[in-house]
Amino acid sequence: MPKALREEEIARYGRDGFLSPVRVLSADAAGAARRDLEAMESAQGGALRGSIRTKFYLRYPWAYRLATTPKVLDLVEDLIGPDILLYQTTAWIKDAGDNAFVSWHQDNTYWGFDPCEALSVWIALSPSRPESGSMRFLPGSHRLGQLKVRYDVQEDNLLTSGQTAEIDASRYEPFPTSLAPGEASIHHAFMVHGSPPNVSKERRIGITFVYHPPSVKQLGSIRTGSLLVRGRDRFGHFASEQPPVSADDPETIARHEEGAALYRAKAEELGNRTITRRDKVKA
Repeated sequence: MPKALREEEIARYGRDGFLSPVRVLSADAAGAARRDLEAMESAQGGALRGSIRTKFYLRYPWAYRLATTPKVLDLVEDLIGPDILLYQTTAWIKDAGDNAFVSWHQDNTYWGFDPCEALSVWIALSPSRPESGSMRFLPGSHRLGQLKVRYDVQEDNLLTSGQTAEIDASRYEPFPTSLAPGEASIHHAFMVHGSPPNVSKERRIGITFVYHPPSVKQLGSIRTGSLLVRGRDRFGHFASEQPPVSADDPETIARHEEGAALYRAKAEELGNRTITRRDKVKA
């Protein structure tokens, strides 16, 4: 029996490659997470830069707690099974009126999961509406498998490589998500998705967590890490990560730096030659 989803929702995910919206947090909990994330920004003096953009559930207890929220893991379990590894987290922030966008792409391009049984849970920490540049899906595109990629590096593209999936998007009717704080969308790692600029007067803030079953392997030779968050890992394909102790604990910081470095090395191995493009603060 499913723990959080109805059978028809599971079937819809299989057909369309995504579900949206799904309530995973209260509005108050989403507000608290937003304050934690914006405190991270303030500590860096602005936009998140460098390794802190990658796998920060390994560094910050609040992010780890958010990633392991029982409702979130119940949803994930209904879609990929009871044994769950956490692979990545990313903050997706568009300031009011800026030109930031995300080109049509597939997440698995630089993850290399084989078979591709991973998914992303995109949690809104502020209202995420079409006018604020919310994420858009091409329904059913996940069934095409891994697509070829062309590169178009632009300053305003939030994807460091400028990767764009080779797909005729005009053959699809894009689905624009509309999420209130604490609501989420869930999408398959082959789903072709992207987002336009934020033309509203408010920030659009979201955080993504990536989960996969321990049975999958990765393309390439570099062995990355994942964190077991539910069930058992009977395979050992990924290096075992540990939850953070505190944000300023030296061993926690070292583990985060190692995990982020391996993640970035894997992305580079699989084709992202400009993974460090957003590391430096603008002059």
